[in-house]
Amino acid sequence: MFATLRLRRALLAIAAVAAMVGSVRATAPEQQDPAVIAGVQYLRNVHSGKQVGETAMIALGLIKAEVPPTDPALSACLNKIRSRFVSGGYKPDRSAGYDIYEAGVVALALANLDAADRGSMLDAVAAYLMSKQKANGSWDYDPRPFGDTSISQYAVLGLWECENNGVDIPPSVWDRAAQWYLSVQAPGGSWNYHRDQGEPETVSMTAAGVGSLLICRRQLEAYGRFRKGVNPYLTPVDDSGPRTDFNPVTTAAQINAAVARGMNWISANFNTANTQSFGKSVFYGLYGIERIGALSDRDAIGKIDWYQRGAAYIRSSQKPDGSWSFSPYTDDVTTVWAMLFLTKSTKKTIQRVDIRKLGSGTLLGGRGLPSDLTTMTVAGGRIISRPMNGAVEGMLDVLEDPRVTDADSALAGVLDRYQKQGPTALRPHKDRFRRMLRARDPGVREVAAWALGRCGDLDAAPSLITALEDGDDRVVVAARQGLQLISRKLEGFGPEAGSPPEARRAAAERWRAWYDAVKPLDSSPTDAARAAAPAGGKP
Repeated sequence: MFATLRLRRALLAIAAVAAMVGSVRATAPEQQDPAVIAGVQYLRNVHSGKQVGETAMIALGLIKAEVPPTDPALSACLNKIRSRFVSGGYKPDRSAGYDIYEAGVVALALANLDAADRGSMLDAVAAYLMSKQKANGSWDYDPRPFGDTSISQYAVLGLWECENNGVDIPPSVWDRAAQWYLSVQAPGGSWNYHRDQGEPETVSMTAAGVGSLLICRRQLEAYGRFRKGVNPYLTPVDDSGPRTDFNPVTTAAQINAAVARGMNWISANFNTANTQSFGKSVFYGLYGIERIGALSDRDAIGKIDWYQRGAAYIRSSQKPDGSWSFSPYTDDVTTVWAMLFLTKSTKKTIQRVDIRKLGSGTLLGGRGLPSDLTTMTVAGGRIISRPMNGAVEGMLDVLEDPRVTDADSALAGVLDRYQKQGPTALRPHKDRFRRMLRARDPGVREVAAWALGRCGDLDAAPSLITALEDGDDRVVVAARQGLQLISRKLEGFGPEAGSPPEARRAAAERWRAWYDAVKPLDSSPTDAARAAAPAGGKP
């Protein structure tokens, strides 16, 4: 148990490392997309004299393009944003519905800063956004009660980034938003701006609907993993995450079905040459496409390489001054949308969040702090270990040995190596990860399932399928996510977090049927034999 707690504590701590490293290790300008570099210079030239919402958009574009907070243009934007926080609350620059757009983008910009740079501002802006949610779960212009797909999207985006950074968002907010998005989807799978007004169905609004549902599903999923009976003698490292049981009205199956219909509609209507099908702005629509591509971890929507197609359109339409233009929106906002697409901005957020969530809700206990305090540093108010150097094999030795005290440093090394090198850092150790899936320590098994999924190789699937029946819910979740990554199946075959053993067994059988249908004809029986060995926590 001590090793499990230590590993999970380490997983949480590494999230802070990843965020810190990501903010410090900015991409060198010469390595960036020239179109993004030109866009950054344009935004630097036009940032002053804007309303707060536009200012926050410019700040977000600069941040996602790896511009440091000390940059004069970005610093000026952030100062203007901070000026709207008075007496512990958020006072918007605009009203009547435009304030929701503004607050959502302010939240997005602030959430991508280091915690020390934003103080309690995220709590205030999240409270404002929640106060504006309509009775039906949507957000809209005043005094409309029906819901606006676009405004609701920005509220969901802002609250998502707030909760990712430790703000407590009641699960009912996500559940009600998901119910509303489900209620206004057209039978064919699309969305428009206002279902009550019969406006045209567009790629932009369908991407808004799909993306918002994917976010709601991610946030509600944590409550399926909530478990009672936490040891009262252990001290929480991080008090974020669910504290009470919550049973959402919206089910994952409903969301998955709606997302699949929306994806199919987008695939059939994705055509940047047909600007009318995209809606008011192709650039706004492409930013939405980038979001759902990242949230679903898909390189293609249907048979369309969404990034290649969108990037080609964006690069071909950049103006000499580095901006992009598309009426009726201003050039600065349009430029930010183009840059958010090119920089894969949502993917950056998800990478940071997913690593953090590997350890969310974990407990401090077990081995205690490493004895060598020279390896310690501070980021975001936490004491954390620096990544271990050397061979990954040696890091795995440390993780599996319950006698050593630097498991956090070893795990930091594994995650740091993966962030720098991608799957190639993990693939040589697949057999080791398979063995780790049979360890007695569920913390070790969770790390193994995470790593096998990030290898991205089909031959890892049998071991992950077996891990779906593990006795520890975190191992099950890591295995399911790994299978979704490998299969590129957004909806997957389950099991949902917190499922009973029979549901896990049924889901494993569905995944085995999928694997049998796609595995190569010469697939080695060794993989199946490895996967058949019982995991340490299997019921």
